[in-house]
Parts: sequence; C-alpha cells; structure tokens
Amino acid sequence: MPKRLLTASPREILSMNGRDLLQAIRMSEGRIIMVSARTRSANLVDGVTNAEVAAAFGADLILLDTYDPLNPYVPGLPSVDPKHDEITRDVQVLMGRGRTLRDVRELIGRPVGVLLSFATEDSGLRNHYGNIEATEERVHRAVEQGADFIYLGGWAPPESALKTVETVRRAVGREVIVEYARPHGPGIIGAVGSFTTSLFPRDEIEAALDIGVDVIGLPAPGTFPGWTVDHVAELAEFIHRKGRLVSLGIHTSQEGSDVDTLRQIALWAKMAGADIYELGDSGFNECLIPPENILNVSIAVRGRRHTYRRMAFSPLR
Repeated sequence: MPKRLLTASPREILSMNGRDLLQAIRMSEGRIIMVSARTRSANLVDGVTNAEVAAAFGADLILLDTYDPLNPYVPGLPSVDPKHDEITRDVQVLMGRGRTLRDVRELIGRPVGVLLSFATEDSGLRNHYGNIEATEERVHRAVEQGADFIYLGGWAPPESALKTVETVRRAVGREVIVEYARPHGPGIIGAVGSFTTSLFPRDEIEAALDIGVDVIGLPAPGTFPGWTVDHVAELAEFIHRKGRLVSLGIHTSQEGSDVDTLRQIALWAKMAGADIYELGDSGFNECLIPPENILNVSIAVRGRRHTYRRMAFSPLR
C-alpha cells in the first residue's frame, strides 16, 4: 500500500509505479497540485528550469508543456553537447538540448508528465505548441524518457480525440497514468469549437473512461463560461463513481491572475471534488505561472504544514 502523495518523500514518490501513484493521489483527499512548466519558451528565472521553480514553490506533479520527446530539450539545463548552448549564450540561456523528462524527474524528486496533443492538421496548433502530436512513436519515446503520466489535450473532434486516447492507452499499458483533458476552448488557434458547458459533455467523458483513462481534466469552476461549481461537481461525482480521478484546471491565462482570485477558484474546485488542482503555464507570458500563485493555491487547499513540507523536502530524502 503506497503512502499518500501528500506526505511521501521524493524518493518514495519516484519509486511508485503508475498504479501506486494513482492510489497515493487518491489517498491525499483533494490536496495535490500539478503545475505546467513550458519548455518552448524562455525561463521565468534565468539559470534554472521552469520545472525546478514550480517544484520549489510546492508543486507535487510537473507537466512538461510543449516538450517534444522526439526532439527533447529543457531550457535552463546545460545541453548534453555544450556547443548547442553557444547560440544562446549571449542572452544567458542554456538550451538543455538532449535533456529529458528523466533528468528533470531526478533533479526535483517529483513525478513528471508530458502534454501531447490530439493529432490535427491545423497549423495554428503546431505553430503555437510545437510538434507535440500524440503519435505512437512520440508516446513510446516519452515513456522511455521517464514519463510518469501522459496528458492528452487539445481540440480535435471527439471521435478523433478518443481514437488517439485508445491508441495511447494501448501503447503505454497500465503502468503509466493517462489523463484526458479539455481544460479550455480552442480560441487561441482560431478554430470553431464548443463553448460553455458543451465544451466537454458527459457522453464524451464516459467514452474516455470506457477506454481506460485514469484522470479526466476539466475546467475549474469560474474558469470557463458556464462552468459553475454545481456543473463541475455533477461531472466530478460521475467520474468518481467510475473509480477515476478528477483534475480541475485553471487555464486561459487566468492562472496569472491575482492571488485572491486564484484562492477563490481553488476553494470552488475543492468544493466541486478536485483530486488534483491543475495550474497552467501563463503568467506574464507563456512559460510558468507566477510562483506565488502556486504557493497560495497550495496553502488555500492544504495549509502551510503540507505546503512547506513539500517545498522543503530534499530530492535526496
């Protein structure tokens, strides 16, 4: 029986397989923080990766956003071949070319996942997020590089998206956690999509659960039009009855709002049944949420005791 993730040490966490990690999250009673750390961008703090900053301010899970397993790099780390850092040396950026999920995982002592998008021909998606389509090859490489979870998100039609989910679930087996998410709408790429409560209907959620996803990612209350506490709570209860976990996300750049707004949304998310509080990557630009927002969301949903312990734990413990 695993310890709950809330109190487990870094070494205990990194020894967990996917099934143990899911149970450790479930046992934490709605007090787990996941933070997106973008790699296709500058670092928020020079000389250190966005993932390290997120972990330092209390994140339990790190989602590497815009990371391509077929072309891995993690800015803020020195490249495997030093010559790859020469081109960006004048702007004080280490490219981290050749560095992978496993390097980040071992540095911070946290589970690390990768965001992959549903396959789409829309060039707007690729221009904004890079080449991170959820192909079978890319998924296999992510697992080889140490991914604890695969986060599948995007704006493909449900039939296409669910087909991708089925392929990924089959490719990774049961040892890697799979999340299926539609945390916000497709406006950024100019696509025509669903808005208000039709963004992620129950029948699509049920189809994903039948395929075998472990976590469903939804907008948190107050983050997307029509997503009230009551609406989210109804969907969360349905997902929990199926024995799966719920991740409620703050995206659409609202994650860069003032601390009071973030605290309020976090408490609404807890009322609605969140197992995981998912914080996007937008602050002053798209790279990492303001670190103080991670800290204050954490304190709001689990208090200083659990927040400061997670911040203080050495990866050597």
